[in-house]
Amino acid sequence: MTDADELLEELKLTEAPDSSATTHIKIGDKDYHIDLSEIPYLSSFANFETKAQTQPKDLIHGPIAHFDVALKGIKLGFRQCFRSLPPDLAQHHALCETYEFLCIDVIGGQSLSEIMYELKSGKYKYVDTYYEGDKPKARDAAYKLLHLMFCGEFKDEIKDSMKVYNAVMYVVSHGKTFKWRTRKVVRAAYEERFVVSEKQRAALDKWEKTSAVKLAEEDSRDVTTEEEVSDDYDSDYNTYPFYCD
Repeated sequence: MTDADELLEELKLTEAPDSSATTHIKIGDKDYHIDLSEIPYLSSFANFETKAQTQPKDLIHGPIAHFDVALKGIKLGFRQCFRSLPPDLAQHHALCETYEFLCIDVIGGQSLSEIMYELKSGKYKYVDTYYEGDKPKARDAAYKLLHLMFCGEFKDEIKDSMKVYNAVMYVVSHGKTFKWRTRKVVRAAYEERFVVSEKQRAALDKWEKTSAVKLAEEDSRDVTTEEEVSDDYDSDYNTYPFYCD
């Protein structure tokens, strides 16, 4: 799927929802029509409020941090979270807390190994000719990786940190699949969650892009143009799978 195809698909998904399948609810100062079955916490909230009311009333809930972004991620794929927020770790932490509050299973019960497989799904493959991989799936997996680093529990900090590092390195080194906001936040989350060796930091620095012009070009190409066939990183990190449990 090209980036242009992805944009068209998202435009279809953002068409006005069927009002018969949604519930009107006010969150903070904004009105929404939401399919509550997609958001367990709000579904429970609506059930409780409905039973507690003696007569029908509009559902009203207090503000929820980054709810618009969270809803977009639920509807259009978690990759939208990288596009909708600045590459600021504190804001992504707040969004992660919102997903936990809403009882959204971002990771979907997947293991780190399964998330890493999905990261590879965006890579160009060769059969009789090159064809583009599933970049939306890979980009969604990058957000799952971020969520795992924020909220996940690791049995062995040393062993698991190396596995996560492999995944982070893959994201950082594949700029044609993962845009700069994704790369920056994923790396920052790893450096916050784990102890980073000098060798690891140097390897990550190798792929750091600092040119404001080039980063702006990445933003402009994010969901509007097709990308080149070649991938960035050609080394052991391109082997499949990364490791065995």
